[in-house]
Amino acid sequence: MNLKKNFLVIFITCLCCLLGSGSLFAQDVITKKDGKKIKVIIKEVSDTEIKYVDYRDVEGVVFVMDRSLIREIKFAYGEKIKEEGPNQDVAYFVDDRNQNIKLNFTAINAGFTILTYERVLDPASSLEFSLKIPGLGIKRDNRDLSGIGFTFGYKLKIGSVFKGDGYRPKHISAGGYFRLLAGYVYTVEERNRFQGRDKWTRSSAHIGIELGKQWILSNRAAFDIYIGYHYFGGDEKYESNGTTFDNFNDDELKGGDILGYDNNAFSIGLRIGGLFGNYGKAQKNKKKRKR
Repeated sequence: MNLKKNFLVIFITCLCCLLGSGSLFAQDVITKKDGKKIKVIIKEVSDTEIKYVDYRDVEGVVFVMDRSLIREIKFAYGEKIKEEGPNQDVAYFVDDRNQNIKLNFTAINAGFTILTYERVLDPASSLEFSLKIPGLGIKRDNRDLSGIGFTFGYKLKIGSVFKGDGYRPKHISAGGYFRLLAGYVYTVEERNRFQGRDKWTRSSAHIGIELGKQWILSNRAAFDIYIGYHYFGGDEKYESNGTTFDNFNDDELKGGDILGYDNNAFSIGLRIGGLFGNYGKAQKNKKKRKR
């Protein structure tokens, strides 16, 4: 009987020891950005840092680590947190509208209508597509314009380049930027003269870089200005009194917000637009598609 009691006491004691030492086996894992993994027991998590102890010494020294040094946290119960840089955290921009349609007022004065659609990729970058409609603008000098044009652009925020992970704009679409772009413009320009009607047909492709800044007002309106340099090449034909000439030595690029001669062109623009969409929802949908 005493043997049974002793065995029961020993069993209960061992069970309590196992339960009490469960934390030795229940470890959290911190993966740093340099790839190093640390087995710990996390005590506290704040917006900027994590407090933890060594998993082998739960009552020992409490260590503090800056969250900007961490790539991922895996908790003992299975949940994972992938750390983002300050400029990437969705929580900062969850209510920001991430899409934008802008009208170019500079182009209207040059006889064009240019509509630009912008979609934010993250706080540091976005993509843009512009549609150009020659002739849908202010008409000058008895000229008749027609044709089509478009540009594709990649916008990179200046702050994200120079400030790195510490960069965070006031609005996800706001800030100074570089824009790399490529485009194509086809125009037909006709003008009445005393001797008859002259006609210029131009077909040009161009690549370039633009520097600009965009302001966002009340998460609803965008105000965008920019200047840029471009290299272009193409073909220009001039027709007068039924005779067509190829102007290979005098090619000209006219694209509403861009003007150039002999392969060199410069752009300038003022765009005003309206915002829609939601960055927070877009990121949630993106994560669902990855699962």
